[in-house]
Amino acid sequence: MKEKFINSSINFISKYQECDDLKLKRLKYGLEGIYSLIVKISVVILISIITKTLTETLLFILFYAGIRTFSFGWHANSNIACWITTLLIYNVILYFIINIDYPIYISHIILGISLISMLLWAPADTPKRPLIRKKQRLKSKILSITVLVLYAVIYVTINSNPLKNIILYSLLIQTILINPITYKITNTRFNNYKYYKKNN
Repeated sequence: MKEKFINSSINFISKYQECDDLKLKRLKYGLEGIYSLIVKISVVILISIITKTLTETLLFILFYAGIRTFSFGWHANSNIACWITTLLIYNVILYFIINIDYPIYISHIILGISLISMLLWAPADTPKRPLIRKKQRLKSKILSITVLVLYAVIYVTINSNPLKNIILYSLLIQTILINPITYKITNTRFNNYKYYKKNN
């Protein structure tokens, strides 16, 4: 199924533009990522329907994507590890934290740690996707902090406990995934842009 999707997509694109070997490799890599994303989201949504947490899961996907888009962060090194972390984050842990009633100081601690983490480590790149350009890193950091502040404003102005928990959870997960300790534990190189001579 995967190969059929990739090959048919490449054949379709090739009809409208010329592709050399390098471009084909990049195209295939991108299509593999798209296919993997579609499959994982489909499974996550299916499980959320079964566990009756579809609304909460969709909200988490929205909030988590908002902060991760700019701050990036750790990625699993294998497909199996990616599946395990995806199901844990999007289904298992989310299912249990939705209705927890956090003391107010816990929420303040999470928001504070998240802000400090974004200031220190966002955006956190990966060996496969190093953020080489200095302007890009600065822009991503500013946008990460902006999104975090927006989430904090939403958090203090809403009354829905599940939505508050989702916001805190999305920030907490992303704080963990941009932390250098996470990279060290998983044996993944941190600050990959430093290994490139060109640093515009």
